[in-house]
Amino acid sequence: MRYLAFVFLVLIFSYSAYAKEFDYGITGSVKGLYGYSDISDHNHANADGHISSYVSYDFNADTTATLYLDLMGGIDKEIQDYNQGSWGEEVYGEINSAYGILMIGQTWNVASLFHDGASMVGAITSNNDIVDFIANPNWQRDDKNTIFSTLNSTDINTDGVAPKINYISPEYFGTAVGFSYIPDSYNRRGLENKHAGYAHHDAFVAALYSDHDFGWFSAKTSVGYGQYHGNDKDYSLSLRLSRGNWSLGGGFRKTYIDGEDKSSPAWNLPSDFDTYREGHGWNIGLGYEIGPFSSSLTYFNAKSDKSDNCNKIVAFSNQYEFNKYIDIYLAAAYADNSSAQETVHGYAIISGIGVNF
Repeated sequence: MRYLAFVFLVLIFSYSAYAKEFDYGITGSVKGLYGYSDISDHNHANADGHISSYVSYDFNADTTATLYLDLMGGIDKEIQDYNQGSWGEEVYGEINSAYGILMIGQTWNVASLFHDGASMVGAITSNNDIVDFIANPNWQRDDKNTIFSTLNSTDINTDGVAPKINYISPEYFGTAVGFSYIPDSYNRRGLENKHAGYAHHDAFVAALYSDHDFGWFSAKTSVGYGQYHGNDKDYSLSLRLSRGNWSLGGGFRKTYIDGEDKSSPAWNLPSDFDTYREGHGWNIGLGYEIGPFSSSLTYFNAKSDKSDNCNKIVAFSNQYEFNKYIDIYLAAAYADNSSAQETVHGYAIISGIGVNF
């Protein structure tokens, strides 16, 4: 990470003599949720917050350098998917020029950045949000263990926001390509267990993105490929079709082990702690937005090819923007999660409020 930060600072100072404009900003949000489910403890509440800040220089009409600092944290979250457990950060620099975009630091890989399939809004913006209210034996991350027996997303999120170098080409006819190099692929917001033999190896990711307006509708597509050395190979696809206030989208992801399996788990981990490395997942979702109201209905399915571990999740999530400071959430979800040890299935009703500043 220190090396990547040094490279970015050198790039910024090489332009500093020509800097013409300075800008900065900070925004944030806090979200609190309460849910009732028909299983386990029935009632559960949690909260999380996010602060985003940036400092930028405009060197000329075509070139801008920006340093981003995002801080996040949460309480009573079932999956602690922040960089240091309950709290975390993303720190990265970006140079945007006529030659493309160069990003260095803690951020998502290009395949994840390009992925734009099923819409998820409000209280449920990721599958991990549902795990807070309906337990999933296939997905666990706490202070002691990281277990992902199935994929939890259709985008390539194996490395989370591990420090990396991203390059995204200029857009030509609505199409751009991107490449990521990750020196150390382990990150707590990713899928890898730090005790696995392949943890801390490097990785490469490549992706293509396309956005076209056909008049009657618009279409966004992406294709991603990841090679995690000693771990697995990863493919992803996404498609979103939009017309008026409606959108229909989905994604697909496939992982497989190519060559020698270097898992080597610690003695206290179950045998299926990382069977996401040979599996697949897909989703489909319908989104609607009008004025201050937005809604999404999604279905997600993931399965391990090495076992009977699988997940089936349906989520209906709604958000109403009361004003620019207050959001109101109401959602319902159903999940059927199966592993070799147990099966958990049930529903949850979730409500909450968000404060923006």
